[in-house]
Amino acid sequence: MALMLRDGLYHRQIGDAVIFLDLPVDRYFLLTDGHAEDFLRALSGEASASDWLIERGIFADRKTEEGTEPDALVAPKISLVDGPLDEASVATTAASLWLQWRTRKELRRRPLSSIIGELKSAGRRETAQPNDAVIAGVAAAFLCAKRYAPAIDQCLVRSIAMKRMLMHRGSAVSLVFGVTMPFAAHCWVQAGSTVLSDPLDIVLHYKPILAV
Repeated sequence: MALMLRDGLYHRQIGDAVIFLDLPVDRYFLLTDGHAEDFLRALSGEASASDWLIERGIFADRKTEEGTEPDALVAPKISLVDGPLDEASVATTAASLWLQWRTRKELRRRPLSSIIGELKSAGRRETAQPNDAVIAGVAAAFLCAKRYAPAIDQCLVRSIAMKRMLMHRGSAVSLVFGVTMPFAAHCWVQAGSTVLSDPLDIVLHYKPILAV
């Protein structure tokens, strides 16, 4: 039986290293050197998984979670944040601040995996195509909100809040988690090849590991 990553575990190879996002426990970890080689050979079916990999629960004999494969995500080419954007609506800016505040509180009391699970479920029901005018208005509002509450500018909080607002307004977008080496992680919101929440030069430093 072919081995697969267990539910909630995502990976990205960067050079000779393999970075993992273990969503159920909300942490990243890294395999390098021989351990990374063992993992990649086992994943491709070239070799059996070592006892070391099996004991750590990296593999399972089936996988039930659904999500976007990172390599299937369209590569970002432009960012709305790089402008110019129209002036942000006061009402939408206020709504973005409130939604970020609520999301921050929610992340303190709920597992990230639960929130991501809800976004996946809602995304499977969402069939609307992104609305350019709505997306531009929301992007402008979140950019404007940074000036009024810089402390709220955390990528996870901002990205979840932005995705929720756009979903509620009928536009399906992707919440993307990315990683790089030396290890760093970031997340952003993307519609097609357009980044909505960050400058393009920042996003291009990262390789997607999970897209919701």
